[in-house]
Amino acid sequence: MKSRPFFAAVAAVLLLAPGVLAQPRGSERGTMTQVVNGTTITLDFGRPVARGRENLFGGVVHWGETWTPGANWATTLEVDRPIMLDGNRVEPGKYSVWLELRESGSWTLLLNREWRLYHDSPFPADGVVLSMPVSPERGAHMEALNWYVEAIDSRAATLRMHWGPTFVELDIETEQYTWAPLSPAERAGYLGSYAFDTRDPTTGGPMRLTIGVSEEDGRLVGRWGRAPVALVPAGPAEFMIGFLRNGGLFDVADEMTLRILVEDGVSTGAEFLWEGEVFGIGEKVGR
Repeated sequence: MKSRPFFAAVAAVLLLAPGVLAQPRGSERGTMTQVVNGTTITLDFGRPVARGRENLFGGVVHWGETWTPGANWATTLEVDRPIMLDGNRVEPGKYSVWLELRESGSWTLLLNREWRLYHDSPFPADGVVLSMPVSPERGAHMEALNWYVEAIDSRAATLRMHWGPTFVELDIETEQYTWAPLSPAERAGYLGSYAFDTRDPTTGGPMRLTIGVSEEDGRLVGRWGRAPVALVPAGPAEFMIGFLRNGGLFDVADEMTLRILVEDGVSTGAEFLWEGEVFGIGEKVGR
């Protein structure tokens, strides 16, 4: 059932004069999506414009206000795997984002499980899943409010909310994939060589590919080029492709999956998947 704030917001829009409804929005929506270590992070937000107003914080947005850093519908954060946000765990899901503003000292960032909220709806305090201090800083002028990634590496990123000369930074860390060892019986069922007549996922042209699956220290390794790759368990008989550095797991290409076909505990063939779609079927050609 929809909440009362939802219906109140709809009613407010419907009661506007037709001429007002026909006008362009003052604050257009923006989106930002970044993939970090296989984790998709998406922000959806309104983009209010400064338009010469100097006191955006403390003037346009009042001190003591619980404000969604955007405009119109609440800014939302969505993640498909767990992340750490400034050291605080955020579970997969979609959340509305809010800031409690103060004239001095730190502000408070809030994530709320109720994400479909209008900016002036009563704030549902019982939906808060995260409350943490953040520090406003000053930098170059940003005319239209923006959320963007300021820095990124293989496992982490720095997310920034920026409007006017004021910005807030949030450190994001993602979970490391685990290159887990398998039992001897599990490993034995997957070992062998698999030959594929397939297509190149980039060019679409034909490609012949032979993949050897072997074991090292109880874990599965794939070979079809110069360097071995880690076969990282992603489900029953499914493995993501992991890249190795100094003997350890460095990065995982979770868009590429090797699915080994097993009958009565023995592998008979394999499938290569690209973003969930099969693009190659291989037969077992050797142990």
